[in-house]
Amino acid sequence: MKHSQQLGQNFVVMPFYLERMLSIAEIAPSDIVLEIGTGYGCLTSLLCEKAKKVLSFEIDKKLYLYSKEKLSSYKNLLLFNADGLSCTEGFNKVVSNLPYSISKRFIYWLALKTFQSATVMLQKDFVKKIMSPPGTKHYRAVSVISQLAFKLSLFDEVPPVAFNPVPKVHSMILKIEPVNPPLLNEFLMRMINYLSTFKGKKVNAIIKKTPFTDLNDIKNISGLKEKRIETLSPDEYLMLATFLSERI
Repeated sequence: MKHSQQLGQNFVVMPFYLERMLSIAEIAPSDIVLEIGTGYGCLTSLLCEKAKKVLSFEIDKKLYLYSKEKLSSYKNLLLFNADGLSCTEGFNKVVSNLPYSISKRFIYWLALKTFQSATVMLQKDFVKKIMSPPGTKHYRAVSVISQLAFKLSLFDEVPPVAFNPVPKVHSMILKIEPVNPPLLNEFLMRMINYLSTFKGKKVNAIIKKTPFTDLNDIKNISGLKEKRIETLSPDEYLMLATFLSERI
């Protein structure tokens, strides 16, 4: 079957890494698991054997029809021919070899969900980006949001030969657990993205460009005023985003 580069299709063909993902995810008989990207159903079948219910989404119609026939014996599987990020069903765990093309969308989507854990395979360079510290080359809004919303635990590095077709990049298995109570909402995430567009600018200059109703309590963030936006820690980003959000 021809694979789609546009959809970021690279399928794990080494059973070892599928078993590793299951081990890291610690699937229990009571779990409802979301899988984004059914592919050929190799991971899906393993999930069905351990979980109470599996919600598996495949956007590619040909792969969906293939997996629907192949996995028809699993009565605890709900298979959807749709974008996994459109899921409205309840779940407590995510286990997926994610298409590279949706990595950033997935992080932003997951940050607003209620869940127990997500065990995912992501491109190594993207993992480096979301775990980058302040002031470094790859530090972005997605880094800030990831570090505020989640506890991130790195596991195996996965070589290109573990996939078909073979990608040009390495991947990583990452376990994501939510920070409780949640620190972010949709508006704060939008504000963090807005602030990140001011790379190279000092906080004081950004504040002057933002409409306010009252500047009398600017002293609350006076320690940030001379810092450049890309040097702010995630907590400082949140402090500034909250400060601005309350006054716009």
